[in-house]
Amino acid sequence: MNKKIRWFYGVVGFILLIFLGVSYAWSIFVQPLEEEFGWLRSQTSMAFTISMVFFCVGNLAAGRITPKISPRTGMFITALAMGGGFITSSFTLSLPWIYISYGVACGFAMGFGANVVLSTTLRWFADCQGVASGVLLMGVGLGGIVLSPLATILLHSVGWRKTFFTLGVLLFAVLSVGAMMIQNPSKEFSAKLVEKARKNNVISSRDFKTDEMLHCSAFWLFMAWGVLIGAGSLALISNAVPAAEDILVVTMGEEESVMAATAAMGMISVFNGLGRLALGVIWDRRGYKLSLIIFSMAYGLSMAACAAATVMLNISLLVGGFILLGATYGGSMSAASAMIGSFFGTKYYSINYACATCSIIVAALIGPTMIGWLRTSSGSYLSSFLMILGLSFCSLVCCFFIRKPEKTA
Repeated sequence: MNKKIRWFYGVVGFILLIFLGVSYAWSIFVQPLEEEFGWLRSQTSMAFTISMVFFCVGNLAAGRITPKISPRTGMFITALAMGGGFITSSFTLSLPWIYISYGVACGFAMGFGANVVLSTTLRWFADCQGVASGVLLMGVGLGGIVLSPLATILLHSVGWRKTFFTLGVLLFAVLSVGAMMIQNPSKEFSAKLVEKARKNNVISSRDFKTDEMLHCSAFWLFMAWGVLIGAGSLALISNAVPAAEDILVVTMGEEESVMAATAAMGMISVFNGLGRLALGVIWDRRGYKLSLIIFSMAYGLSMAACAAATVMLNISLLVGGFILLGATYGGSMSAASAMIGSFFGTKYYSINYACATCSIIVAALIGPTMIGWLRTSSGSYLSSFLMILGLSFCSLVCCFFIRKPEKTA
């Protein structure tokens, strides 16, 4: 099989992940839902938390099912769940409703679909795991910025219900078309790439089964790092628009502040995508240790900038913090994918990667819930930024204890 054809499947995977990443645009819907139903910030934050938990559930389900079904079938399942989740969200009447339609259905679809796309597409790029993971996962990070403007325009023109419905139809259509195009490489093509990658020490020379991986301290230390990065990142991502509005509403009208806050949130999405690519490049060229240290330091700087912005009512500092945070969170997602291949091999990638993403469950339970509670109780996001700053220091300490596992059986 001609090597050039793999770039076609790489582009297909990238585009599919862009549309799967639309779930990160949740903060756009926070204010309209709170205004109509009178819900508290802690309650709307829970919808995002649930979606992140079921992102992991979807990943685990795909890890078990993907080896038994075709990528096409997997993407059709994703299209039904994602499209159905957004469409049923348009009929929301209560918190449990939005928790199930958006949190459960859309979160599951995002995790299931991402696993199918990654486990399939990375087989075409076994010789460059870090960069390939970064480029593909950049698509997820860009999902918010690509679709947020459309969602924002729809919100102001037709309301949140029709916005959910329209996005649901669009997502179902795009993911269904993608399902017809995605496929695995031949076994011969894949075997040659894996052999080359092992010779160049790009991936582990040994394929760890899941139970073997779970007995490695390297896996659990990396999970701890992921939880520390993810908790703060998901907290702010789920509240990015309201956090920016708190500063902007002081100097401009309410409607203008919403549009400007949405644009500020878009910076998280842009650099979420770029951060995934940046970590992949650093990982492949400079190694995992430096990659993790750099991104932990960026995490701390992002929270220092956000805290300063809140005190000084300076939107430029807040945007700078958003940029660094977006890059940090994006990098942590790429790191999980690259870590599985380079630490534990590619044979059991699907289920092993699903296990690695479970750090998001803990992070999602801690971060968005805590920031919603702190905002409700204090009336400001400053205490939340200071809390996350502490998490960033812990993540930096964690970096120095992560070691590659032994390759021998």
